[in-house]
Amino acid sequence: MAHGSLGSIEVTDALLAPRIERLSTHTLPQQFDQIILTGRLANFRRAAGHEQGPFQGLFFNDSDVYKWLEAAAYALSQRPSADLRRMVDETIDAVVAAQEPDGYLNTYFQLAEPDLKWRNLGSMHEMYCAGHLIEAGVAFAESMGDNRLLAVAQRFADLLVARYGPAGQIGFCGHEEVEFALLRLAAHTEDARYHELAQRMVEARGHRPSPFEAEFADEDAIRLSPHARTLYFRDGAYSGEYAQDHLPIRDHDAVVGHAVRAMYLYMAGTRLADQRKDEPFAAAMERTWATLVGRRMYITGGIGSSSANEGFTHDYDLPNLSAYAETCASVGLVLWGKELLALTGNADYADTIERALLNNCLAGISAEGDRYFYGNPLESRLRHQRTPWFHCACCPPNIARLLGQVGSVLSRSDEAGWCLDIAVAHRAVLTWENAEIGIDVQGSYPFPGPVTVRLSPSAPVRLTVKVRIPQWADEVAFDFPGGPEATFDRGYAVFELALTGVVEWTIDFGMHPKWIEADPRVLDNLGRAALQVGPIVYAAESSMEETSPQRFRVDLREEVTQGEPYMGLPSYRAAGRRVAPDFPDDLYAETGNQQWEPGEIELIPYFAWNHRGPSFMQVWLAAL
Repeated sequence: MAHGSLGSIEVTDALLAPRIERLSTHTLPQQFDQIILTGRLANFRRAAGHEQGPFQGLFFNDSDVYKWLEAAAYALSQRPSADLRRMVDETIDAVVAAQEPDGYLNTYFQLAEPDLKWRNLGSMHEMYCAGHLIEAGVAFAESMGDNRLLAVAQRFADLLVARYGPAGQIGFCGHEEVEFALLRLAAHTEDARYHELAQRMVEARGHRPSPFEAEFADEDAIRLSPHARTLYFRDGAYSGEYAQDHLPIRDHDAVVGHAVRAMYLYMAGTRLADQRKDEPFAAAMERTWATLVGRRMYITGGIGSSSANEGFTHDYDLPNLSAYAETCASVGLVLWGKELLALTGNADYADTIERALLNNCLAGISAEGDRYFYGNPLESRLRHQRTPWFHCACCPPNIARLLGQVGSVLSRSDEAGWCLDIAVAHRAVLTWENAEIGIDVQGSYPFPGPVTVRLSPSAPVRLTVKVRIPQWADEVAFDFPGGPEATFDRGYAVFELALTGVVEWTIDFGMHPKWIEADPRVLDNLGRAALQVGPIVYAAESSMEETSPQRFRVDLREEVTQGEPYMGLPSYRAAGRRVAPDFPDDLYAETGNQQWEPGEIELIPYFAWNHRGPSFMQVWLAAL
């Protein structure tokens, strides 16, 4: 049992803090404009009878509004904004008005198909939308003390309990999300019914007959999702892999199907295993994670290599140019990793959280905070460009809600004290036994430079502090005058402190450029190398084919040197050879006509690529 708790975390670094600041001032107002322009908010007003008109957009568009609201709750709690508050109030009023007396709320079915509610759970996202509603309601209650949305969420959750709880039928959503949301709601309200329903849904998945099989025989309902059979069936028979309905969750040992759905299922499964102290269940979650990060994850923390199913194919299938690596999937990876870290206390999970957050996730949103990537390839040939919105706009509000809560993955309290998981600069207050301990982490992390940790207790107190030793670090040095010697446990340096006054120490993580190679079973990366400095993966890009990284071969024997700052970020230069432009007039010629000449190439943080417009880009460079 923990002796204390960690309050809200204020991120103060030069990389993440400005992006969090822009949530209130730029990102969320820009997204609100899109919510208006695309009819998402009008759908709620029409469902309430306050406007006339048909449903507009995709059937799951309600979820984008709820994710936006969740992000706004976090943003407003950290940086109040009268303008953003006005947008939030307008949105919440529309949501409240649209809810039906029995608690049902889904504007697509209310406006377009009122007779088909609950009949196509496999494809039509009713519970998925409800899950994001519930998470937004809990976020406003916990972050702002505002229960308006929570009341809507609870009425819908009560309806779900009545229909699908112990006294009802077996049912769950084709797109997982509501399971984790119900666990959040149960924790906030202390109502065990929501916990039991989440458990029932998670544990029922993967058994036969699946409720989705019966839905495919419902001709009226299945017409709403005419392509679902191609996703759920294999060789003419129902498989369910697309929605992780192929095996009971306790039998999982590899991620399959749609990547975002899988992450949300495993977030709920891991929290259930933790809360119930269910070791076999926890073991299933850990081994499934291990196969994901060991065989199916990009170096950037991107997951889901295929656009065909927005998810997974087979082990080591990690193409670069056609990589899907959806922003939402990496958001889910970070959030699942957070649950596994809480379950195990093993720093390996924080390593992957850091990789996904600081590379794939950050690439999904522009530095200005108003343009987005849906997929995040590791190579481009002028084919990719961040855009202000998407027809399927799940990623923009999802990256916003992750940025709003990003402090919670930097440090945490556990049963022994305080854990520094990712040493990004931040401030917080830890309430521990009879004291309040001010925490102040400073430094340039995740870029090279020392990190300083300062603890300021209000009263004498004993505290265990754990500092993660990153996997990428060859040697970490602590300068802790008068401090105790560290012990080491599950990837952490552990300090037993008797705090009687302010203590301060410095950490040097020893960041320097490293060339990384891939397992040779990743065929796309044979003979190639990627540059990584600390946790940051680098990429080379050029606006012109003549100077493109595709025409370059890096010399791994030469020293990588620091280049001119790019957008205020460290860049590096690597030596090698570039193919000369001269070639015979024929398209093909005998070997020996290609000429190579010495050259250099600039590498910038992967998350910063494409800010100069469409480009030729590569993470994995051919090596000499």
